[in-house]
Amino acid sequence: MNGRVIRAYGKSFVVLSDGREYNCAVMSKAKQVQKETPVAVGDVVEFNSTGDGPGFIESVHPRKTKFSRPKVGDDSIEQVIVANVDQMVIVVSVAQPVFKQHLIDRFTVSAYKGGLRPVVVINKVDLKHKVDLTRMKTIYESIEVPVVATSCEQNVGADELRELLANHESIFVGHSGTGKSSLVNMLQPGLRLRTGDVSMSTDKGTHTTTAVEVYPLDGGGFVADTPGLKILGLWDLERDELGYLFPEFERFRSECRFSRCSHLHEPQCAVRQAVNEGIIFRERFASYEKIYSTL
Repeated sequence: MNGRVIRAYGKSFVVLSDGREYNCAVMSKAKQVQKETPVAVGDVVEFNSTGDGPGFIESVHPRKTKFSRPKVGDDSIEQVIVANVDQMVIVVSVAQPVFKQHLIDRFTVSAYKGGLRPVVVINKVDLKHKVDLTRMKTIYESIEVPVVATSCEQNVGADELRELLANHESIFVGHSGTGKSSLVNMLQPGLRLRTGDVSMSTDKGTHTTTAVEVYPLDGGGFVADTPGLKILGLWDLERDELGYLFPEFERFRSECRFSRCSHLHEPQCAVRQAVNEGIIFRERFASYEKIYSTL
């Protein structure tokens, strides 16, 4: 039988096939084929059903896209968070927890690396804050990344976000406490996903989503809600590749004096010149420098 994984709990998976859900384990031959993260939410799989008992996933179809990170505790292992989605919805908040533009840029790099289109959602705009929302929209829309300002408390941005999600398969990502589950509840009334508060002493959220799970949308497509990520490692990314994941560098790279320019210290670097002239936003270039130093 053919189906798609819609939930994962440890080593158990729920596969949707012809409108019916099947609880499945993974056969050893499927593990051997994929080696690391043999089955992820979003995978299209071949499985067999054993009637009243659990079924078994026999094989996984090749993944068209994926969102991955190095496994926490062992960065030699790839952890696939979700497969075969086409959009990454990056959720940040203006406050509680504090706004972090660098995190947006780190997620956009991960999205481009995995073949996903990034969408930025700046949540909790009903709170008192100092985030320049107009500048954020200008920065990201200049590289064709949509930006939506939202408030679940005041139902702000819901229609705009629904339009961006309609007939797409999207994953919601971001730190704990930014409001990912609350946004999904706003978009799809009736789900009633658990939501949590942010600690006032640490300015960090608590994990209310404990596993990746897929939810269909009335407007078509589906969203995958994920636990908040404390650390976003970048999987299989080399320093020489990073510049290709900043789209605004594209038109200038060929004008650099050196073909393998890092854009950090070489003379006659066209990318750095574009930053100095205000053509490339300094905030984005600062993120590039910071990410480059970690690779």
